[in-house]
Amino acid sequence: MGTIANVLTGVAILGITQPNNAIAEWSTTEAEVGTYSVKLYKSGVGSGVSTHLQLDPPVGITMQDFEDEITADSAEYSFRYFNGPSSVESGNYVQFEFLFEDPNSEGWCEVTAVPQQSHDAQVAWATETLGEAEVETGVGGWAEDGSSFFGWGTPGLIAIDDIVATINNEASFAVVDCGDWVMTRVRLELFEAAPERYSYIDEVVVSDTHYYIEPGDASLAGFTLSSPYVDVGYTEDGVTLEYTADTADIEVEEETFPIDRVITKETIAITCNMAESSLTNIGNAMAGSVLSGSILTLGAGVNKTMNLKIAGTNPAGFNREIFVPLATSTGAVGMSYKKGEKTIVPVTFQALKTSDEPAMTIVDNIV
Repeated sequence: MGTIANVLTGVAILGITQPNNAIAEWSTTEAEVGTYSVKLYKSGVGSGVSTHLQLDPPVGITMQDFEDEITADSAEYSFRYFNGPSSVESGNYVQFEFLFEDPNSEGWCEVTAVPQQSHDAQVAWATETLGEAEVETGVGGWAEDGSSFFGWGTPGLIAIDDIVATINNEASFAVVDCGDWVMTRVRLELFEAAPERYSYIDEVVVSDTHYYIEPGDASLAGFTLSSPYVDVGYTEDGVTLEYTADTADIEVEEETFPIDRVITKETIAITCNMAESSLTNIGNAMAGSVLSGSILTLGAGVNKTMNLKIAGTNPAGFNREIFVPLATSTGAVGMSYKKGEKTIVPVTFQALKTSDEPAMTIVDNIV
């Protein structure tokens, strides 16, 4: 008897970005090596928040190791990028962020290097390397005693090639010794809301380990994409994804069977009965609603676009992420208010197709 290895059970989480002003997605528009890259996009409006790709670093890299590798002035920490939209547009492009955690306490520190601060758009692929000390750097986190610390400086004020001593010796920081704190997360991110800009990332190097940005590639340990998604929270019966293709048969007089079949229309619907009746969930479900603070209004006929992500676990136990970069809510929203019963908010989202990206991408991590 054979073994059934791909039976999938479990719960997925639906996240929504609305307004649709920050997107992290797989892209085939620009790629230097292979077919795909990751596109990080900011529309120019909204608030500053991390829109990023995230990786698990190689095991056991301490902050002292990190400092030593940066000092070596080599390409042990780098990424390939293509920025836009304009060769004359200046803005804060990709940041390189590293999270370190203390194995002996609750202490942690984010070290954020900003080599592309006030950077012009790059019109061809190039490599950004952290092998030089003179890069704007910020640090922030929790010391061993549970107190917070934060510092930011121009190049030389917080020196990335002397990061351990910089943190340990800063009088306002209660950090005793961060040299043995271990790297647990790596992000490449766009943060500030403006100006409108995008960055394609095609390869990342961390401690001389190469991560090739292809969906499901074996190098992509712990890979996730995220923009400011808001989870819908608890649901009544999970999340349902439905794909439909309308077809037309091509028939000829000489054959009784069709000789071909073509797709004439495709639709993707994501449905969910949300058990948390927050104004945010109600606003996302009602296509024409406008939410401002604690007031939800209808009547303006605004059809809002959204960015959706369904995150779950694949049969191998790793991440499965389903991306819909552009969608609108459709259909009726009926909510009952009854004694002793939950008020359920039903929602149906329909995907739209942009001119240069897929309507939906499903990606399984294999590590």
